[in-house]
Amino acid sequence: MKSSGLIYNKPEHRMTFEGILYRLRTGIPWRDLSTEFGGWSAIYRRFNLWSKKGLLNMLFNELAKLADYDWVFAD
Repeated sequence: MKSSGLIYNKPEHRMTFEGILYRLRTGIPWRDLSTEFGGWSAIYRRFNLWSKKGLLNMLFNELAKLADYDWVFAD
């Protein structure tokens, strides 16, 4: 990444991912995302890009491995 001239901004990617998760949890329109996550259009574009590349699947699978099943309730 450094040789390409692009800057890898971890906090920005973290907030983008948080925004995506928030939007998926609540079901709100993309335009209603809080600006604390960043611009809604940038989050939407990254969501589409990461989905097409399979990155979101990989992230969700890795997060599922960390699940704490002591707190799972089956009703």
